[in-house]
Amino acid sequence: MNLLVGATGFVGGHLVEYLFQQGEISKGIFRKGSHLKIMDTNGVQGIEADILDRESLHEAMEGVDTIYSLASPNPNDGADFTKTNTEGIMNLIAAAGADVKTFVHLSTLDVYGFGSRSIFPGDSFKPSNEYQSSKAEAERLLMEYSKGKALPRIAVIRAAKAIGSRDGSLAVPILQMIEDRRVVLPSTAAMSFSHPRDIAQALYKAATGQSPTGSSYLVKSFDSTPEEIARGVASALGREVEVRKQGLLAGTTLPKYTSSQLKASARIDVQPSWKELGYAPEYDLRRTCEEIASWYKKEPWVVES
Repeated sequence: MNLLVGATGFVGGHLVEYLFQQGEISKGIFRKGSHLKIMDTNGVQGIEADILDRESLHEAMEGVDTIYSLASPNPNDGADFTKTNTEGIMNLIAAAGADVKTFVHLSTLDVYGFGSRSIFPGDSFKPSNEYQSSKAEAERLLMEYSKGKALPRIAVIRAAKAIGSRDGSLAVPILQMIEDRRVVLPSTAAMSFSHPRDIAQALYKAATGQSPTGSSYLVKSFDSTPEEIARGVASALGREVEVRKQGLLAGTTLPKYTSSQLKASARIDVQPSWKELGYAPEYDLRRTCEEIASWYKKEPWVVES
């Protein structure tokens, strides 16, 4: 039995669908007021709990052998992410019963800080802000906990910037700008992107594989410029757009943190350890753009303010 923490989020929703298609049985934690449609339609039992309230987690842990940890407030929203990314993670570990054998945590490429460069396995973290620091601290706490313990087996997936259907931080703003026929982006440099379906695959491979505790993996789907993504989505929609770089006379509508991610243009150097993980991305630039366009055609209301 899986426990999904963060199942109602962007990547979490894609993980819910992926695990259901693998025939996995899952429970998902949600907070009051969350939208539960994806969990309900994919056979996930919803349990109201809060990872900042350790006592509320005990019922959720019943019968669980694998925990997928994805809960992390979006830095674009201005939410208090520090407690969730540190205290929340340790609450999950502390509440885990003896049956829990595997703990897979979703982190981010951003723990290496903002900087236009290639990222290699083994590079040191260089957080640039509080959000990145809290994500790096979550990893440190997990790795420290795993020392000298065989169980639960802990694995970390550090994913590049996620983009795909239901993505409100990059896909939706791009779609809104396409509707205006004028796309303004803060960077035209190539960087690494991850489709959430590929992230879900990596999380599942980490949970079901035999990698030793304390393993971590850098995951991406493809490298591209933001301009290529915007033009690819527009083309899939049959639209023509003007793409400009952000400047004094041209402002972007992207959220602040997302703009910083694009400016950083960080790229993952493909890992030999992908073979160990059994990971092979299914999404490239074209398929991702077509998937975003298809989603928008079905749900055009997503661009409404």
